[in-house]
This record gives sequence, C-alpha cells and structure tokens, in this order.
Amino acid sequence: MKQNDFPDFQLTARRHKTAAIPGTTTSVPNYPKKLKVYLNNASPYWQASYFEHGTTYRHSCKTQDKLEAFQRAKFFYEMLLLAKYQHPAHLKLLGITKAPASVKLDHGFKLMATQWLDRQAVKWTPRHRCVVEQRLARNVYPFVGTKPIAHITKTDLLKILQKVEARGAYDLVRRLLNDCRQIWHYAMVLGACKQDITVGLAATLHHHVVVHHKAVTIKELPDLMQAINSHDKENDKICAYALQLIALTFVRKSELMYAKWHEFDLYKALWKIPAERMKMRIEHTVPLSKQAIGLLRFIKQTYPSDDYVINNGEPNKPIADNALILALYALGYKHKMTTHGFRAVASTVLNEHEFRVDVIERQLAHAEPNTVRRAYNRAQYLNERFAMMQWWGDYLENMTQFKHA
Repeated sequence: MKQNDFPDFQLTARRHKTAAIPGTTTSVPNYPKKLKVYLNNASPYWQASYFEHGTTYRHSCKTQDKLEAFQRAKFFYEMLLLAKYQHPAHLKLLGITKAPASVKLDHGFKLMATQWLDRQAVKWTPRHRCVVEQRLARNVYPFVGTKPIAHITKTDLLKILQKVEARGAYDLVRRLLNDCRQIWHYAMVLGACKQDITVGLAATLHHHVVVHHKAVTIKELPDLMQAINSHDKENDKICAYALQLIALTFVRKSELMYAKWHEFDLYKALWKIPAERMKMRIEHTVPLSKQAIGLLRFIKQTYPSDDYVINNGEPNKPIADNALILALYALGYKHKMTTHGFRAVASTVLNEHEFRVDVIERQLAHAEPNTVRRAYNRAQYLNERFAMMQWWGDYLENMTQFKHA
C-alpha cells in the first residue's frame, strides 16, 4: 500500500490547540527576542511567553488587541525579572539600581493595590484610575488594607464582597472581584503571595443581569429631538447643544464632554479624538456633517473658548458629568433614554437603511471581534463615512429644525 493511494492522509501529527498558530508569533519590539506574543486555538486572547534557562514562562494577556498585548507582555517580563532574578544586569534594563521593596512577601493589600494601579495607569484615563481607586478605598481598604496580602483568606474576601452584595450593588461587587483578581495576579508575579484566592468566588455571588442602556425607538426619535431643540432652561442651553452634537456624531459621552477645540478641523470637517479618551485607546476620526459644523460654529461664537468645547461660560472647565442625563430627565425621558442610547438608535437606523456594517462599526469605534481580521483590516472607510454622516445629519434635520438661539 502506497501513501499516494490516500492523498488526504497526513503523516504529520496535529498541533496541540495551545500551540502557537503559525504566523502569529511576534517578538516584543525593543525587548529580548525570547519575549513573544502569539495566538492559539484554545483562547481568543493574545498569550505572552518568555524562555529562560530551559524554562518557558507563559501568561495570558487577556486582550484581543495586539498593541495592548505588547504592553502587557512587557509588564509580565519586568515582573519576572524583579521577582525571580533581581540581578543588576536585568534590573538595569528597567532603570532600577537595586531591587525595590515590592518583592517582599509581607506587604499590605493597600500597598499592593496602589502599585497595581500605578502600573495600570499607563493604559487608563486619569478619571478611570480615580474611579477604581475610590471603589477599593470605600469597599476593601477599611477591612484588609493594612493586612499582608499573603495572610488574607478566601473567607475574608468573600465577607467583604457579601457586604457589598447585601446593599444590592450587584454590578459593583463584580467589578470589585475583577479588581481583586488582577491585584492577586500582580502580587503572585512579585512573589508576595502564592495563590489566587479569588478563584471560585464568582460562583458564590448572585447572577447579575445586564441591563442595556435605555434608548427610544425610531418612531419616538422625532419627539425626542424636538424636545431637545426646544429645551430652554436658563443657564442650561449648552446641554441641549451637547445632546444635539451627540445625536449628530453618536460618540460616547466622555468623548464629547472633554472635547477641546484643537481636536477639530472645521474646514476639513474632521474631529480627531485622541487615543487616551477613547475606550479602545486608539485615535478615532469623526467625519462631521454640515449640521454638526454649523452647530459647532454656533457654540464657538456663543461660548467663546480655546479649551473645552462644552462649557457653561468657564472655558477651562467642562460641564458636570451628569449634566446631560439630568437634562434628559428634565425633558421627561428618565428611564426612557440615556446619552449612550443615541449610539443604539443611530446604529439601528443606519443598519435598516442598509449602510455597510463595517462602515457603521468603524464610525461607532467598535473593535473588530475577529483578531485576525482586525490585524489586517485597518481601513478607515472615510469617504463612505462622510457620506453616511451627512445622510444622518439630513435625517435628523428633516425631523426637527435645529434651533441655535
């Protein structure tokens, strides 16, 4: 019997599902070639590996973005050096002349958490770092802040989480557990503790039902836009203009609230939102419709500023974070509409009018779920997005004449 009699027969063994997918392995730039990131068939996330003295260290980067995987792989590598070697030749790469106190095994939880926050801050906005820090300060530090992390038991942490859960804060308790899980992983890499006590705790907590952002239906949209256009509450007109801009651009609230004039090129009809204010930490370009440009020019004239676009007479200070949702409440849309809801409405309308899905998703700044496709598809679709955004501006204007006075 010859092998040619069975053309589909392969003598090579099938690769293990955790082995790197051929073609995906990449060395981390400016770091030793033995530090790599790769994809495998067992996980949708990038993996990091480092080979040293006959041992391969592996770590899941828990991200589908390759650039973020590079950052996490660097952190993984640096923590390996600090925890396992502490040799001057290795530490010199990090600009450290002697091993820091963080490698001791008797550090308190708060110190570990603070160090973890400092590491995370490079990829977070200052506002998000503040939110996470306050979450830990209010719910965890009072109970185990000074206790060595290696001495905190699973029961200790469970009691803390159950106190939060007893208040009905089901979403908060999940976020706290996720924070603690990452802090314990950080501490384990440093050698400050030997096991992750957060394993299995999720199963003891109540199931949290995700509630999507409230949004009006397509039929209700004209009434909403007319209500916004008629909003004339004293000293609150800027909120109406901000809601109109969010409707016209369907960006996220924080992307508009902290927008500054230098990001806009009204002659080219473009708004470039910097990466640090984007959810995916990638610069986002927003084509502007004629309606959006007209509204921006009006805001610039009415609220003169070289700093924040959405201000209430104080150029260097944005309006309050909750100002837009309170304006919607005042219009009678409490529990009916949120600022995030404009994104859902726009997506629904544009999909129903058969605009290309890739173009809509790019405009929404959504990440491509397929990591391989995302790596190759870097198109901005700007010409199609210009046409789509102008169609959307006309669509909104036809249901309500924007009033800027």
